[in-house]
Amino acid sequence: FDSISIAWLEAAYVAVNNKTHFTTDNSMSSYKEPSDVLKRLLLPPKNPSLSLSANYQWLVFTQEPPLPSIELLAKPEEKLAGIRFDPELFTPSRLDYATTLVLQHMKTGEKQEVQLPENSEGIRYIRFNPVKSSFVFASKVKNEARMELYQCQLSGDNNANDESKQIWTMTKIQLQNHKMNFIQGCAYQFSTDGSKLFIKVVPSTTSSTPPKEPVSTGPAIQLVEKGARKAPGRTYQDLLKNGYDEAKLRYYCTTEVLCIDMASAVKGEEEPTLVPQSKGGHLIQSLNSSPCGRYLLAQLTTKFSYSVPISRFGKDVVLWDLNNNQELKVASIPVNDEIPLSFDACSRHPRGYRFHPCGTGGEDDTMTTIMFVKATDGGDPANDPVDGERDALYCQTIDTDAFTLHEPTKFVGLEWRYSDLDFSESGMAIVEEYRWKDRMERKWILNADGTKLRMLWERSWEDRYNSPGEPLTRRGAKGQYFIVQPTPTSIYLSGAGASSVGDRPFLDLLDFGSEEVKTTRLWRCTAPVEGELDASKEVNGVLPTDRKDIYESLVCVMPDNDSIMISRESKTTPRNYYLSKLGDGGDEADIQVTNFEHPQPDLLGVTKELVQYKRDDGVELTANLYLPANYDGTPLPTLFWAYPREFKDSKAAGQVKGSKHLFVSAHWASPIHWAAKGWCVFDNFALPVIGEGDAQPNDTFIEQIVSGATAAVEYAVSRGVCDKDRCAVGGHSYGSFMTAHLLSHTSLFSAGIGRSGAFNRTLTPMSFQSEDRSIWEARDTYITMSPLMHVKKMSEQERVGKMLLIHGEADENSGTHPMQSERYFAALKAFGIESKLVMLPHERHSYRARESILHMAYEQEAWLKSLEDK
Repeated sequence: FDSISIAWLEAAYVAVNNKTHFTTDNSMSSYKEPSDVLKRLLLPPKNPSLSLSANYQWLVFTQEPPLPSIELLAKPEEKLAGIRFDPELFTPSRLDYATTLVLQHMKTGEKQEVQLPENSEGIRYIRFNPVKSSFVFASKVKNEARMELYQCQLSGDNNANDESKQIWTMTKIQLQNHKMNFIQGCAYQFSTDGSKLFIKVVPSTTSSTPPKEPVSTGPAIQLVEKGARKAPGRTYQDLLKNGYDEAKLRYYCTTEVLCIDMASAVKGEEEPTLVPQSKGGHLIQSLNSSPCGRYLLAQLTTKFSYSVPISRFGKDVVLWDLNNNQELKVASIPVNDEIPLSFDACSRHPRGYRFHPCGTGGEDDTMTTIMFVKATDGGDPANDPVDGERDALYCQTIDTDAFTLHEPTKFVGLEWRYSDLDFSESGMAIVEEYRWKDRMERKWILNADGTKLRMLWERSWEDRYNSPGEPLTRRGAKGQYFIVQPTPTSIYLSGAGASSVGDRPFLDLLDFGSEEVKTTRLWRCTAPVEGELDASKEVNGVLPTDRKDIYESLVCVMPDNDSIMISRESKTTPRNYYLSKLGDGGDEADIQVTNFEHPQPDLLGVTKELVQYKRDDGVELTANLYLPANYDGTPLPTLFWAYPREFKDSKAAGQVKGSKHLFVSAHWASPIHWAAKGWCVFDNFALPVIGEGDAQPNDTFIEQIVSGATAAVEYAVSRGVCDKDRCAVGGHSYGSFMTAHLLSHTSLFSAGIGRSGAFNRTLTPMSFQSEDRSIWEARDTYITMSPLMHVKKMSEQERVGKMLLIHGEADENSGTHPMQSERYFAALKAFGIESKLVMLPHERHSYRARESILHMAYEQEAWLKSLEDK
């Protein structure tokens, strides 16, 4: 492209004639740490992870240590076919392990800590039995590349009331020296009735050493044959490159499947048996148990590709009969590398294979049925639909006696693209379809035979204020998740409850039994003290009188359908969990389940406000404004932090998002820490990029983010909290991309922080973010949206903001290869723009190591110090 060549020639000219001063600061190459306050904020204890048992009687808490050491990230890892894994442990690389495991009975509140195995470094992959009060977990053996499998059996309600009795019994499950393989997901899963456990293991015939790297694999050749179909490909990382990569993928990902009878295994009476169909090993992408427990539906990788990740490799879909050890091929799918770029596109091959959770979907529950989806338009929205349908779902019933498949029958056809399908235990179903180009969705209620009973709604998913929520599901018979039906003609809906006063989550009862659908509000987050409310959206249609500045969200509806589990928090009180009765009208009867303490006391006193303002074209905008404790009313240095979002509707873009009553805490990636240092923080300031009708949002990306940023700065200055001469802007990923543009096209900011961004869109020519046009369809947009092309303009701004670039050397994210920051820094250097590039060893797109995150904070603190000193 001519403009690219011109930009680099200009940069080279400036660099030579101005004799740009550039240094490689090796004295700063060791890891540094920030100020004490930032260090404390970045190293809080992790929040415990919570899991509910399948019968909702038990709550399991696991606690992981804080940030891991760089040593964990530095361990060897393989990068093959879009996945990264530990080649010794056969797990995803860089795993954290919980070192504390606590059980709590939901009714009694009784707690007991489970003593982990003596040789355990920590545990992971807790999976509850779908029927019984027990769970299994994997334990990492200390100083060994090995995981062991344990079952924890929980006692009944009687023992849970007796603090002197141990409420758990732990048993090691013997695997006959087989090594579990977690590379493509958790190695084990229960059968639907909970009686068996299926475990993916490394075949016993596998060599103890991986394939040896040859001196050369010879030329790596890829071919597009004459007359081939179009195969546009996005910018993926870690793809296969040659025959050696293929050999390694087979070595590491080939697994057999063991079957364990749980009742016998607990007693130590039976050793695991090999599922015969898996003998010798397969590259198993997925494995699912049928509702009757007799069959396994396996998806096996068969064909490799150098252009797409393993999830899109060719595969066979096969059915394994566990009763008579037979195998039946259901489908053979080629490599999926021909999907058009449009987000309304999909594979032209059958997809989404699954068991019908209710068998046939009719009264005869003894038959097992497989379901799948197929595009009738070839997966390309540019093609015409067939008989008004773009997608169709099919059912294929298994002939149990002959072990054959009946011909597929259409279950339901859809005008738009298929999105999701959920069933109730009665066989009633709800199917969702979508149309990306205008962000529309539909939901239909289906009879058990797939005929459409009625449309629930057709709406824009961007409109949060009028979102009806989503059907509530709960684990039911045979271990399957089903839509909860309190009555045969009603379901529950839960949603975020977006409103002009912020999010207020809700639970509704939707009755579809009459001609007109009726919705009754059963519960809603407590209303804040200030703000106008709509009585029609409150419980019983009545405005609440007891208003508090707290935030509550629904966790689940308990099996009695009369009580719910919720979370509750405020700006100064961390999130905790409660059991509440529906319809009580108050929180006096609520039972507090957890009591977590404030993890970051340095943020106590920091104030949070959800502010609203407008950009120059009238679009409503919001931001979270944080001010330091004991703020004295004087203008402060201000850090603006954002992540642009695309919209097709300007009204939806202006809706309030989030809640100002959420607990004030700071993740490592958050800018909120700066409020504890005395800064004003304008976090998550809205930068909607809108393209209504036929307009594409990105065609005016720069104009819109400049308008939004200008409005944010002007508002903060008008409030008297922001010193306009001491403004900085930053973001991570797409926020980094945004930061580069704002420094190039405005003089609003003295400094910018860009972490793990992309700055040259010609390096992502087959779409990026929400842009689904290729560079050949939108050449000018790609070039204009590349900050690399605007470095000269940045150097000519009235106030040239300095730019700090931080990037993980092992960034795996599509589109944000580390080269993006390296090339952009080279351009900044060429124009003499004050800048710094920090490459974090071993880090990916999201940073993990203690040393890396503290050093990131050190660099950011040092970069912005000049704004504090003014």
